[in-house]
Amino acid sequence: MKALVWTAIKRMEVKDVEKPKPSLGWVLLRVRYTGICGSDVSGFLGLNELRKPPLIMGHEFTGVVEEVGPNVPKDIIGRLFAVNPIVGCGHCRYCKMGLKNLCIERKIIGIDYPGAYAEYVLAPYDNLYPVSDPVRGALAEPLATSLRAVRLSNASLGDSVLVLGAGPVGAFAIKLLSASGIRDLTVVEINKNRLEWARRFGATRLIEKSGDEALKEIKELYPEGVDVVIDAVGSESTRRLAINAVRRGGRIIFVGLHDNEVKIPGNVIVRNEIEIKGSFSYTDEDFRRSVNLLEQGLLDPREGWVDIRPLERGQESFEELTGTYTRYVKIMLTPGE
Repeated sequence: MKALVWTAIKRMEVKDVEKPKPSLGWVLLRVRYTGICGSDVSGFLGLNELRKPPLIMGHEFTGVVEEVGPNVPKDIIGRLFAVNPIVGCGHCRYCKMGLKNLCIERKIIGIDYPGAYAEYVLAPYDNLYPVSDPVRGALAEPLATSLRAVRLSNASLGDSVLVLGAGPVGAFAIKLLSASGIRDLTVVEINKNRLEWARRFGATRLIEKSGDEALKEIKELYPEGVDVVIDAVGSESTRRLAINAVRRGGRIIFVGLHDNEVKIPGNVIVRNEIEIKGSFSYTDEDFRRSVNLLEQGLLDPREGWVDIRPLERGQESFEELTGTYTRYVKIMLTPGE
């Protein structure tokens, strides 16, 4: 089968690889669409310690079941599904609490198993969620990531909320916050195109700056700081910005994964009693809600913020996403019909 393989830092190649066979409890899906995640881009650049080449990445996808392994009902063959790529052990304390994203033995399709930048991919039967549209369904994974961050933020009506970054996770967080009634919603983003989509998704204030310049404008708007910050970037500069922009006693959610070792003002956190919480991926419940929201029409990929490309444009697409010039919120790859 055809697959886009990450072979080295900043290098993607389309190769012929062996078509996999489903084992007990797993299924083989013919891939329809796969979104490029920011964490995949970090891997492409050699900045994500979880990803090691050679690897078929891709964990935001939909597919049609073509073959099933033992103990899987055959009547799902031919049906379209979105797939939760997180595979838990099922027996640790976190899996039993419904927190598979924190599983001690957690594995992820596209990292620990071959991913969906390919014609076919394997997935556990229990991780399948029926969807009606293959493009919209491929948004379930990133939307679930945003949904968890928003839920953990406890942002409520009347709060001022600052979102750092308007890539997919940030943009979808803005959409969710706006849909939940948040009306004081500021976004910081240096990409003009993504900033415009953030406005369309519900942002009420746009700041096309970064670092100290962004902080200065935020402080002019909110002298005491904002109630809630969601950092969807995860760089040292955005994490520092979040801490300096939030009010005393405010809440910060770190959901972006970029820089691991960062220097932040620890004494400010203590003296201002700032609450900081990490948000990693999503639970099964978050994913289920994400699928339901998409089926209800929360996001419409036909509005022009999604671009669909063949696997053969994978190298070009990853290079585009390493810069700040992309026109799109989300780029998806497809192996073709």
